[in-house]
Amino acid sequence: MTQQQTLGSTPLLTLAALLLSAALWLWLSNANQAVFLQWNHAGGLLPDWLWANLTLVADTLFAVAVLLIAACYRPLLLTQSLVLLILGAVFVHFFKSTLDVARPAAVLSHDSFTIIGAVLKGHSFPSGHSFTALSCAGLLWLNSKRLSAGLLILLLGLAAALSRAMVGAHWPLDILVGSAFGLLFACLSVALVNRLHWLQAHGWKLFSALLLTLASGYLAFHEDGYPFTDPLAIAASLVAVITALVKIWLPFARLLRQQDTGN
Repeated sequence: MTQQQTLGSTPLLTLAALLLSAALWLWLSNANQAVFLQWNHAGGLLPDWLWANLTLVADTLFAVAVLLIAACYRPLLLTQSLVLLILGAVFVHFFKSTLDVARPAAVLSHDSFTIIGAVLKGHSFPSGHSFTALSCAGLLWLNSKRLSAGLLILLLGLAAALSRAMVGAHWPLDILVGSAFGLLFACLSVALVNRLHWLQAHGWKLFSALLLTLASGYLAFHEDGYPFTDPLAIAASLVAVITALVKIWLPFARLLRQQDTGN
């Protein structure tokens, strides 16, 4: 076990198995719509701005900003994040485009449940936001040294995934499967980077840092279609970019100047 995997992958694999078991029960019992309405109506006990911001937490650009901040202190996270983003994008978009499952707004009457933000109707399965939330949480868990911090991160990831039902965008089945595979792909990404040593080269880390920094900067201008989210998006973007400048890009620039001076 490497230093970056202090908490280990076993809890993540166990949680993924539980989520997939719940998804299988939903599918076999044909309870997907009923559970969606229960979750969505229960969400009304909390304010819309909370669910909107939790959905932002599950947005890919927000997750990139969080991973960039963490990677400034755990550099191996840079390449792990890049591998996860590539594999995750292929997995999620393949099934979304291939299956094209109708979302709740395309099946149910709009006055029967709460919709926060844009009305989405297609490409429901699996939930990309849920995949992102739990894959990001999984990577942070695998790079965390403290159990309390790891549990807090996982709980936040689960809450962000759950928000997809509260804003009326996804069925519970989408959320459970997306979350489970997010955890599995986090474990896969870490395993690949640990096994393929060429992925640990400084060049890959620098390339990953560049992409993550650019994406984090774009977060401040990104329109996610949900209300009340601009302050959190801008704050996360600024913190991520400034942290990367201080921890990665300014030291890198100083190193280049020292090499030029030495030559």
